[in-house]
Amino acid sequence: MLWFSLLIGGILIVAGIATYFFAPRVGPNPIFGVRVGYAYASREVWDATNRFGGVLLALVGVGIALFGVLLQMLGVAPRAGVGILTLTMLLALLGATMWMVLYARRLARGAPVAREFAPVPFHWRYLAPVLVTFALLVALAAYWYPQLPAKRMATHFNWAEQPDGWQSRDEFFAQFLGLAAFFVLLNVIIVLVATREPLIAFGRWGARWRLDPARGLIYTGLALALANVIFIAVLWDVAWFNTRGVHAFSLSLLFWMIFPLIALLVVLFFRLARRVEK
Repeated sequence: MLWFSLLIGGILIVAGIATYFFAPRVGPNPIFGVRVGYAYASREVWDATNRFGGVLLALVGVGIALFGVLLQMLGVAPRAGVGILTLTMLLALLGATMWMVLYARRLARGAPVAREFAPVPFHWRYLAPVLVTFALLVALAAYWYPQLPAKRMATHFNWAEQPDGWQSRDEFFAQFLGLAAFFVLLNVIIVLVATREPLIAFGRWGARWRLDPARGLIYTGLALALANVIFIAVLWDVAWFNTRGVHAFSLSLLFWMIFPLIALLVVLFFRLARRVEK
């Protein structure tokens, strides 16, 4: 439990520091930083939003780490503690994300670009990629669920690919599918807001490339669907290990698959975006 809180807290702290210092230097892009559409309204809004978001992420990380220490001092059982920490992390990240969105929205309202776009009509194609991949994830979970041990299954592995964390089957699936469902909910919210405030789906890369809201919704759906692809791969490997005693594929492969997915996101951006001639 303690290692879990320190690991998650440390990751969030590093992510927050990186966002604070590097996102304003890199400038508007669809890969790194606080990438909510409002943040792309201008360079000033991007810089301010990412500094605010970086501080907020780091504070959430510190809070998660300290909360884990507190649970350890109170003698909370590790299994229960991991569940409490996971729920706390999800709620904290949801709250932080909403705060970032509202902060960027307030700054973006005064930008000239905020008056350029009409509301985007709702289409199911904006949600289809994430809904289909989430349905596949749920189907895979239903397939593996009865085959997995109910009381104790390995759910975390060290760099030597040996298990060093365990949960009950129900705890694992509740947390795993809950995290994936969060991305589905995020996509639904973005699409619904865009029918009134299209700027939420706007995007830029530097000053020369821009992703208008309708295509921005397509890009967002595809990006979140790729996150579900990672969830599917992780679930398959965890289930394979717990039923056969070996990994379905090397954990390093899971790590390295992130890079081609990022490259695919870059390709998708330039495929959907348009170049602005000065």
